[in-house]
Amino acid sequence: MNKIFFNKRGEGHIKTAVIIIIAVVLGGLLIAGAYMLFGGDNGVLTKASTEVNALMDYGENASLRYVSVQDGNRTVLRYSYDGTHWFDCQMPSYSETTTVYGTMTDNAEENPVSVALLKDGSTYYILSSEDGGISWTQKYNFNAQSITHCYYGTSAQLPNTAGSFSGERFVIRYWAGGQTYYTMTTPTGLEWKAGWSDMILI
Repeated sequence: MNKIFFNKRGEGHIKTAVIIIIAVVLGGLLIAGAYMLFGGDNGVLTKASTEVNALMDYGENASLRYVSVQDGNRTVLRYSYDGTHWFDCQMPSYSETTTVYGTMTDNAEENPVSVALLKDGSTYYILSSEDGGISWTQKYNFNAQSITHCYYGTSAQLPNTAGSFSGERFVIRYWAGGQTYYTMTTPTGLEWKAGWSDMILI
């Protein structure tokens, strides 16, 4: 009879079961914490991977954009491949009132050329870049009352009497006041020369 009441053979099994349950709970908490820290959309590894891919993404999906930011007494042109990380361009210095009117590119697979049109009052500056927007060289400057066209494409986008050309080109057409319009076109974006254009009401 005493043997029945004082038999302790089950104690080891209960202790082991409790230890296993505690280990499973703690293990689950550790795994969940590690996942929250490193995994998921907001995890460290995901964010680090996104940052690295953004910095290294120069492929077809990379977008190249430009912004004008104030830096002391000059305007700095910046470029970005992801819209998040911006890098200063190498370019001439302009006054702090200079803004970026527009940018265009020929989208060439090899040796693409980008063109930026900067504006400071009635003075415009044409800059070109042959290295993806990292460094810019001023190619031309002119005075105008307004810009009527600034694009890369065919002559179909111009008024009929504004001049025609074959293929695709960089085009800047501006109004100099009165009845005077000028149209500049260049296939390379590197050489610019203004030519008189008929007045067309736009």
